[in-house]
Amino acid sequence: MKSDWTDKIVIVTGGGGGMGQAAAKRFAEAGAKTFVCGRTLESLEETATLSENIVPLVCDVSDTSSIATALDTVLETGTPDLLIHTAGINTADRFMAHEDPSRISSEETWKKMLDINVLGVVNMIQAVSPVMAKNGGGKIVVVSSTAGHGFDSFAGVPYTAGKWAVHGLLFTARQQLSKHGIVLSEYAPGEANTPLVDQRPVLPTEEHRSAMIQCEDCGDSLFFIASQDHSVSLIQLPNYQPFGGMPPEIPAPWLKGLGL
Repeated sequence: MKSDWTDKIVIVTGGGGGMGQAAAKRFAEAGAKTFVCGRTLESLEETATLSENIVPLVCDVSDTSSIATALDTVLETGTPDLLIHTAGINTADRFMAHEDPSRISSEETWKKMLDINVLGVVNMIQAVSPVMAKNGGGKIVVVSSTAGHGFDSFAGVPYTAGKWAVHGLLFTARQQLSKHGIVLSEYAPGEANTPLVDQRPVLPTEEHRSAMIQCEDCGDSLFFIASQDHSVSLIQLPNYQPFGGMPPEIPAPWLKGLGL
């Protein structure tokens, strides 16, 4: 396992907060020149205060021209050795049917979710893989979710559909990219206390949040995956969450009020 990333170049999407910020800090502390990408400069600049090795870079993963501009800036320093892709969203309207119409996923939500959570992965991989291959190879670690390996009562239909797509994409693309010297890995966390939690229609209690996987845990996991020589598929779950989803009958006090 490689723990020294000195003189390496790392790109972290979703680097303005949550697990992306935690991962950026971890790689920067290990010596990597770490470019944090996201749509909001203010949050990226906040991440950059954590290390002199972190560089903020405005980039929208759903916009290929935005990615191209950001990548050009990275290439001024050198070819990226690693892409950590954490960028993703969720919304409060996450149902196909519900007594409350405001909880039914809108057409706008579906399009936005697929543009960012699915095509964002495609866009980033297609942007970095040619330059990595030309340079002899590289590594890509994409954050999916246990919602893409089973079902999830509270993640919502659009989010779950998108994560299933991402899991299938990674499963299929892994061998294709390996022929070009690129190691593709997947990190699938269960309930994690990231900013996405604040988008739930029913917010969790502090007791619930404290029991979740924390952002620092995610950062450590992403660092571990990227530091391996081989492709890694890692599922990480908090102790209370069964693999494949959390049915509402699981005895946990914070599940009340989900409206399922």
